[in-house]
Amino acid sequence: MLLCPTTREHLLRLLPQDGEVAEIGVATGDFSQEILAAAKPRRLHLIDPWEHQDRADYARDANNVAASAQEARFEAVLARFRTQIDDGAVKVYRDYAEDAAIFFGAGQLDWIYVDGMHTAEAAYNDLVTYAPKIREGGFIVGHDYTNHSQARKWNFGVVEAVNRFVLECGYEFVALTIENFPTYVLTKSKESALLLTRELILHVPQLIEIRDFPKKNDFQHQSLVVENGVIVYPSF
Repeated sequence: MLLCPTTREHLLRLLPQDGEVAEIGVATGDFSQEILAAAKPRRLHLIDPWEHQDRADYARDANNVAASAQEARFEAVLARFRTQIDDGAVKVYRDYAEDAAIFFGAGQLDWIYVDGMHTAEAAYNDLVTYAPKIREGGFIVGHDYTNHSQARKWNFGVVEAVNRFVLECGYEFVALTIENFPTYVLTKSKESALLLTRELILHVPQLIEIRDFPKKNDFQHQSLVVENGVIVYPSF
């Protein structure tokens, strides 16, 4: 696995271009716009229930906003991508990821960005549900691979979910960005892993290789409280 001192926005430029892509967890659509601009997919599927959820394990997540705010987000996304929706380049699914999966065939997607509910169970279910929808050689990309103090307050379990998925399902952990809320990249194809690794080496300086991850290494996002906030850093 390559630890990459870069952002998820930069990472988008190194993923397959002109593909069919899905994003789970859209919220306001800001990152959806980044995907369109940087990865230039021929079709982008946006999946989000835009619904406040009354469940204890999700109550503290900052994205679980009130019903009125969810409705406003949904309407704003429709307005923001109206041209692309009319052209068929963007499709919007106001649904939970598990339920929206029926709209995608096996191997239909070139890659997916997972940023839905962040509990360990929900994140794992998203990975397992959508893995068959990815073409051979495609990628699973996702957000918020972190367990720092703020993430634990929000009941994040993405680290546990991703590690479990990688070890159980035979995926390779290709890359992880160094950010407060990192993005991870997975694939089941050794050839695709090598091709993306090459692109990362060429375009991202000062990479660090973490061998046999997560099989033989643990990850902890450490936190340091300073006068004007908190600094986080990865520890393996």
